[in-house]
Amino acid sequence: MMEDPVACRERAEVERSAAAATTLAQVKARHLQAAASWDRMAERGEAYLKSKAKKLEATA
Repeated sequence: MMEDPVACRERAEVERSAAAATTLAQVKARHLQAAASWDRMAERGEAYLKSKAKKLEATA
């Protein structure tokens, strides 16, 4: 999953949509926390892919 930042971003958006659809404060907070976690995973995945591309470029 870490190698697919697009999937992580999509999942974060699903969580944000779920947060917007609820009126319960604790449920909303939980969805927003999950969205933030998915965003962080996407950022790590993007950094990993950049690093991997840079290493491949250096060896080519």
